[in-house]
Amino acid sequence: MLRPGSQFGAQFRVVQNFASAANTIVLAEELNGARRVWLALSSLSASAVDVAVTLEQQSRFALGVPGLARPIASGVDGEIVYVAFAAPAAGSIAEASDAPWRPSRVAALLARIASALAPLHDQGIAHGAIRPEFIAEGAGDVLFGFGVAALATRFGAPGEASQQLAPHYRAPELRAALVAPTLASDVYALGVLVRELLLGPESAEKNGEAVERELPEPFAALLARACASDPLARLHDVRVLAAEFARIAALESTSAAPQTKGTVHDAVAIPDAESSPTALELEPKPAPEIDATRDDARVDTARPPWPRPSPPPPFTPERMPPPKPSNRSAWIALVAVLAGFVLMFGGAIAGTVYAVRHAHPVVTRSHPAPHYAAPSPPRTTVPGPSEDPAPAPGTSTLPAKKAPKAAIAHAPLVPPGAGPSSFPEDARALVPVLGSEPIWGTRGGPLTWVLFGDLECPHTRRAWRALEAAKITFGDDLRIVFRQRPLREHPYALEAARVLAGLEKERGARAFFSVLHRIAQDDSGLSDERLLGLITGEGYAGLQIGDLERAGESAVAADLELAGQFAVRSTPLSFVNGLRVEGERTPDELDRILLDERRSVTWVLASGAPARELYTMRTSGNLIGVGDQEATRVCVPPAASPSRGPADALVTLVEFSDFECPYCKQVEPTLKALLARYPKTLRLVWKDYPLPQHKGARLLANFAAEASARGSNTAFWAVHDGLFARADEIDDGVLGELAGRAGLDGAPLLVAARTGAHDAAIQADIALGERLGVGGTPTFFVNGRRVQGVLPPEQFEALIRSELAGAERIVAHGVPRNKLYKLVCDE
Repeated sequence: MLRPGSQFGAQFRVVQNFASAANTIVLAEELNGARRVWLALSSLSASAVDVAVTLEQQSRFALGVPGLARPIASGVDGEIVYVAFAAPAAGSIAEASDAPWRPSRVAALLARIASALAPLHDQGIAHGAIRPEFIAEGAGDVLFGFGVAALATRFGAPGEASQQLAPHYRAPELRAALVAPTLASDVYALGVLVRELLLGPESAEKNGEAVERELPEPFAALLARACASDPLARLHDVRVLAAEFARIAALESTSAAPQTKGTVHDAVAIPDAESSPTALELEPKPAPEIDATRDDARVDTARPPWPRPSPPPPFTPERMPPPKPSNRSAWIALVAVLAGFVLMFGGAIAGTVYAVRHAHPVVTRSHPAPHYAAPSPPRTTVPGPSEDPAPAPGTSTLPAKKAPKAAIAHAPLVPPGAGPSSFPEDARALVPVLGSEPIWGTRGGPLTWVLFGDLECPHTRRAWRALEAAKITFGDDLRIVFRQRPLREHPYALEAARVLAGLEKERGARAFFSVLHRIAQDDSGLSDERLLGLITGEGYAGLQIGDLERAGESAVAADLELAGQFAVRSTPLSFVNGLRVEGERTPDELDRILLDERRSVTWVLASGAPARELYTMRTSGNLIGVGDQEATRVCVPPAASPSRGPADALVTLVEFSDFECPYCKQVEPTLKALLARYPKTLRLVWKDYPLPQHKGARLLANFAAEASARGSNTAFWAVHDGLFARADEIDDGVLGELAGRAGLDGAPLLVAARTGAHDAAIQADIALGERLGVGGTPTFFVNGRRVQGVLPPEQFEALIRSELAGAERIVAHGVPRNKLYKLVCDE
């Protein structure tokens, strides 16, 4: 048994062992302290390479599945195979102490699980590890453990994968024979889980009849169908289970019948009778392209049979026509739209009024960077924000990982910029920067991060540590504004906010941020004595808490007024050039947010927009979408990918595509026409994104990549054009013929394709696409602007012309042609 504190493998330290069995789940942390992980351990005979390859093959079926966590590492330690998943800070539902759960809470969790599990079942893949230790309730991924059962099936004894489940989660057929988990056994385990949540773990250990009598009859009947002994009698679609449970929970919440033992009623919205789904209506149509008779836990990624079947299109740009609304629905929709406009512009007007009322005629104060060095931020997944008046239900009992205290060196984080902290125009922005707030940075910074925080909120403190690290990275490009939003749940928060606001008023922003840095180092509580000690320790002796509190009262009141206008009810909450960011973010997430905004801002400035109007422009566009705003741009590095067109083209079009995608084939004539029309100003870059439902797409991607490696860029495009032109007749003979037309021997290309010689490069393209939010093919990025699906030729050309005009303006402002795309790819 792995005990807490013991080391596992070469990189993990055990924090908690969920179970003492051979197939167990361990909460661990990386030895370097970067993050916490869940380790799934199994006694299997396999090499680390075999484990990694199997998980990679399995992960192809998880592309685009929402809420499904993917492994971050795997390996072998002795005879134990481990798979690591990034552990959410909120912990698993097995760690929740507030059981039994309310039906509405169970319904919400069940809906998220179904959204992650249903796409796997649609592809004939059983998850095989539906257990509470692998399920998280908080934001982010909900279902973990994907691929663990597949490993046990491939490398273990028959039925080894079924041992991943606790005995009462195993379906009867898994107990009676040594067989791998199936789709039906997943439904059974999910039904047991739901029943356990409703009744609590102790009640779930009773026999089936006793449990069902303690549940209201509709819940008991539904779960009896999910947990039927006969697999054929079970609900075969987890979406039906989730929808039916939500419907029953809504009806039960309004029932006048007295509560029965073990029943928890709560208020949930009742679906409209016309739109409420029934089990019959939600039964999915059979998918003919999926072989339901195959082993659910195995994935065969060998060479696909030729000729290949015609798979369903992976990405459908067309939209289904909406149902005709009734008159009542039309009136409701009209009222909702009008109310939305009122709220949106009402908030904008309120912000503007606030700015006018609180603006100062002349702003001359300069706030250089505070003199301290920030600690290295913890690289962990962080919990959600604190809320006012009460925290969200289901908060994990797992203790938060405290950041180590850092010694404060009195030296600036970055060389401070010169000049005042704000333009006069900034005071008229929708999220105003008046110049009188605590500001770290200068008005020349293209990025402004306005943070509403609570000094006693642990999430605010972690968010501040991440911002300190971002300030080191982005330097004078980043301006940080701190706004006070004390929450009622923290009794000393209001007084602390007033004291620090008074300190800023008396001694300036340097004093404010140096004390804030000390406060953010840990989650210790605040008091008059501790706060005075921190202030004195930073060299500001002689100040009295009462005097500072009175001095800062008006500033905190102004911050609370602004927070109310933007409905800031939880902390931390931020606005990045007007873009609303809820809760705290990891340092990596924060960097991505800032990088994406900086690309757009840099493009705007390079186009000639005045710097003094930049913050007002970006805030108006990001917050309410008003004004002629620059589109959000993301970095898509061309790297060594195949390309057509000049390297210094003014417009770079990056395409994520799939050789078996019918829509990718459909767009080819448009792309060729555009390249012919703009031969000196347009570049097309190819990125592989083979979809899992296209069984031969990865082989074809390897074939084309090998043509590029053995021949040239020209050979790749020759094979590329041939693959799309003859997509309906691909076989070994056709592939050999295409290689010959490219001037290559087809045999080595076929060998490389079947052995996956370029799988690593293809997977790198897929990973890049996933980071950029690619969910289907074709997806394009035109100078960083995302375009998904097949546009009509005239719309595509209009987009190219628009980007070309902007690029020409940027070049006219002095940016060399060969540096233009770096304005987007500034990583």
